[in-house]
Amino acid sequence: MSLLVDFKHPQVLDSNVSGGKGANLGRMTQSGFPVPPGIVLTPQSYHAFIAQGDNLDSLLRDLPLDDPAALEQACGELCDRLSQWPMPETLRNTIEQALAEFPENTAFSVRSSATAEDLGGAAFAGQHETYLNCIGIDDIISRIRDCWVSLWSARAIGYRLQAGIGLTDTTMAVVVQKMAFNRVAGVGFCINPVSGDPAQQSVDANYGLGESVVGGEYPVDHWLLDKPSGQVVEAVIAHKTVRIVADSQGTRNELLPDDQADAPCLSERELAALSELMRRVEKFYGYPQDIEWGFEGEQLWLLQARPITRIPPRWTRDESAERFPSVITPLAWDLVEEGFHQSLSHSFDLMGLPPFHGKWFALFDNYVYGNQNAVEVYAEGTANSLNVRSVAELVAALPMLRKRYAWVQELPLTWSRDLDRYLLGLGELMAEPLAGRTIPELWDYVLRVKQLGADYFLPNIAISITQRTLYKLVYSIVAAAVGETAAATTFDRLLAYCETKTGFVNKELYRLARRIAERPALVQSLRSMGGQQFLNGGGFAGEADIDDAFRRFLQDHGHRELEFDPYHPTWLESPWLVIENLKMMLDSALEDPAEKERALKIEMLETERQLLAGLPDDLRFPVQELLRLARVYTALDDIEHYQTTRLTLPFRKGLRALGEALQAKGVIEETMDVFFAKARILSKTIEQNDEASWAGLSKTIRQEKQAYEQHRSNSPVWELGKSQEFASCDGDFIGLPGSPGMARGAVYKVLSQDDFADFPAGAVLVARTTNPAWTPLFYKASAVITESGGPLSHGAVTAREVGLPAVMSVRGVLEVLKNGEMITVDGTAGRVGLSRTTP
Repeated sequence: MSLLVDFKHPQVLDSNVSGGKGANLGRMTQSGFPVPPGIVLTPQSYHAFIAQGDNLDSLLRDLPLDDPAALEQACGELCDRLSQWPMPETLRNTIEQALAEFPENTAFSVRSSATAEDLGGAAFAGQHETYLNCIGIDDIISRIRDCWVSLWSARAIGYRLQAGIGLTDTTMAVVVQKMAFNRVAGVGFCINPVSGDPAQQSVDANYGLGESVVGGEYPVDHWLLDKPSGQVVEAVIAHKTVRIVADSQGTRNELLPDDQADAPCLSERELAALSELMRRVEKFYGYPQDIEWGFEGEQLWLLQARPITRIPPRWTRDESAERFPSVITPLAWDLVEEGFHQSLSHSFDLMGLPPFHGKWFALFDNYVYGNQNAVEVYAEGTANSLNVRSVAELVAALPMLRKRYAWVQELPLTWSRDLDRYLLGLGELMAEPLAGRTIPELWDYVLRVKQLGADYFLPNIAISITQRTLYKLVYSIVAAAVGETAAATTFDRLLAYCETKTGFVNKELYRLARRIAERPALVQSLRSMGGQQFLNGGGFAGEADIDDAFRRFLQDHGHRELEFDPYHPTWLESPWLVIENLKMMLDSALEDPAEKERALKIEMLETERQLLAGLPDDLRFPVQELLRLARVYTALDDIEHYQTTRLTLPFRKGLRALGEALQAKGVIEETMDVFFAKARILSKTIEQNDEASWAGLSKTIRQEKQAYEQHRSNSPVWELGKSQEFASCDGDFIGLPGSPGMARGAVYKVLSQDDFADFPAGAVLVARTTNPAWTPLFYKASAVITESGGPLSHGAVTAREVGLPAVMSVRGVLEVLKNGEMITVDGTAGRVGLSRTTP
């Protein structure tokens, strides 16, 4: 490692060499952002300085870390000692040679850049020293030493320990940067820091150097900007009293003249330029940043950028309604929430994104809501940062894409490798006998199921986000190649067919239905009674080959869930639901899936051939590879869900046994009431094991069950704190196009599997969402409408495969539409027309 590197040196990009701040400045410089030039003294320089004392380790071991007052005194003595050490001669000469490249008497700022600093998880703002307007080699050398010494202040040590960073795990790089003598400066947030709105930017500014803004000690001007346009949304112009300017002692406070005190310190033109800079920075990093900036004359400088560490929540059903359409029992949510957020952290780290602090999903009145601000910042922001507007832009972006997303190629293989461990673990848990186990042992079994699921689920959110990202990137490439008018149709054809587990399960069900159709007496028997009645009457006992095939189907796919919540049984425990699916297939003029797949594949490959033929030679392979990955991740997103649902069986096994034990103890009335316990209270009660605790648990369970039943009958508001809104235009409902085409039919609302048997052929399927277990309904429907989801949802994908028009994310449609109403569904435009007449 070199002792010193400048901002244009390749090594400066390594945060181990330059620290977080130095690496960032180098990266921004080398990417064309307007950054004042400078150099970075690497940790090698720090080690050369610190090596002059041979007893530092013993001094650190003796620090009284548990006594704040004593620590303050000990650190003060340590810093005084280090401040007396000279700069090694070789290092002094190296610094002097580097600064000789600048004009004589150039003023510099000298700032710390600790190797754990500004790396997303911990914001070290203000913990180490910064010195401004340093002129001459002696002054600069002195300030470099002061930065190194600041690493051992009581404040910096306490902050590192609080952030979980070891005492000696951080070394110090130092940034020496040409001063920008700004006439106005400040900070900018790429989102609204109060509401979390990703569509707004926030700017605080004052005359002079930015320290008056960063320190928060003086009145400053504040603006909210519309991110896409840069227009001012809100302005609060302060009565400013002081500006900080450079002088021979570093900086000084200067009173503002009256004509500036109440005037905006930025013009609309400057705000627009600043907004554009913030958009560029956010797109470059693929994540909103907190920046420091300044105007030196007319020159706009970018002084610093670091990822925003907190995103205020805005709780909506946008992200959660499709995955979690129905009410969730409290214990079910407690058992999966931790694993879900662990997967978020793992997935964002894999994707090179800053860690997420806070909750992505949360439970309100038994419905799951998502933090839509976080969703838009992470998932949508990442995808949007990859949009390309022309073929030339794609060519320019290829090196970045290859480097930044190399892991995308490997993830399907590593996921498949780790799947074996998960499946073996499930087998062991399902084989484990639970009879005679104590309540603590049964709870331990449930927690082991939870941990196995959490370990398996770690990369799965990255799979979903990557699929969305690939789709947006492919769409932008298609639009750039064929034009916006033909983009949607071309895109649909390019991704019309993917090998999914859901498709395979449906083909098996179709083949079983066709075999049944060849036996008229059996068909008549099925049609004459409900699925449960049919099975209670012997089922397929008189048709041995059909019975074997049915049992094998349940053995292979019986873990399929009807609801996310394991409180509800799977196909294996409710096999009559499979019977109802078979009856729907028998009642529909169902096209052979294999023939449909063949037609889709031919159309898909021909569309791909035409697209590639119109591209330059050097783009054909990259685009073909992106198409392959988009299809791979579509299949992977489906099969990871299929495998995730296997957890329902051991969860229900363990919780049923635990419920039986609690029922025998008189804590609950019904076995599955255990799902209405809260995990924390249940765990504490099992640990305390006293009469009062068990009585308290029993009361909580009854209250939670009562609340669950009440909330189940209510439709959740779409956004917490806001009244329900319906998107409409000219009397039509507006949603998202899910599958092209137009159809007219009568409304039939499906709220649960209980509505499957009565679904009439040719009706429009209207639901909160759908999941793979609902697929047979599509073969009887004329069109599909859902309150949630989008073009990548199960409902949209299945509708495209079956050839049904579909409109997704039509909010409030279940409340407004009534069964039997005639409506027109335009899946191409994403509109639902209401005729207000009944058939």
